[in-house]
Amino acid sequence: MRNPRRAAVACAPLLAVVWPAAAEAHPMAGVGDFYAGMLHPLTTVEHVLPLAALGLLAGQQPRGTTLRVIPAVPVALIAGAALALALPAPPDLQAVTIGSMVALGALVALAASLPPLVAVAAAALPAAAIGWANAAELGGQVAAVRFVPGVALVGLLVVIYGAGCVRGLRAPWMRMAFRVLGSWIAALGVMTLGLQM
Repeated sequence: MRNPRRAAVACAPLLAVVWPAAAEAHPMAGVGDFYAGMLHPLTTVEHVLPLAALGLLAGQQPRGTTLRVIPAVPVALIAGAALALALPAPPDLQAVTIGSMVALGALVALAASLPPLVAVAAAALPAAAIGWANAAELGGQVAAVRFVPGVALVGLLVVIYGAGCVRGLRAPWMRMAFRVLGSWIAALGVMTLGLQM
């Protein structure tokens, strides 16, 4: 476009979409407790990336192990949320979720084949920490009985989607792409951990 005014008018809708709005701690107000529970883990890097890495790791495992890991995630998310309702969150809980992002990303990058019990533990511990961290932020206006199932469902969906992608896309270059993605998740975890210190 040669006319600068025309270019400005053409870019105005794009700017309206990408211009940052006022930040809010919980942008889910008004969507309902269940949907707030579904959205909450997806809005934080240290929650969504470990869940994505869990899905990728589950997909890299043999079928029997994958089928054990997948149901362990929502159960652990609910157990962690129950802990949050009974006990105050430990001060280093965020470091645990970020550390799990590093560890899970590294396991995906290495394409580690884990024994079934180790794989379930590797899924359950970070999922419990994520459930605890999400439920620890519940306010008096949100009903835990609706919020926690939303957290568990979105965790289950993210893990199923990740595992399905890995198991469904078997081309050799895709396997390498998933391993690279795992290394990026681990690197983001290291960077996030460094920013927390």
